[in-house]
Amino acid sequence: MDAELFALGAATAALVVGLSALLYGEYAGMTTTLVPVGGVVALTGVGVLTAHVARLPDPEESDETGH
Repeated sequence: MDAELFALGAATAALVVGLSALLYGEYAGMTTTLVPVGGVVALTGVGVLTAHVARLPDPEESDETGH
């Protein structure tokens, strides 16, 4: 459980840091250095979060199907 929380926290932090770097890089005019690095960091965070959601077990089937 602690490893899961650490992974989620690290992924969220990477997402926030990456997006902040993207925004600041655009503002400061560092489109060839900081923007690509921020994009890679943000995409890494999104990938880790996506992998975590993909590993979640399927919810149990219920009688309510919405039809």
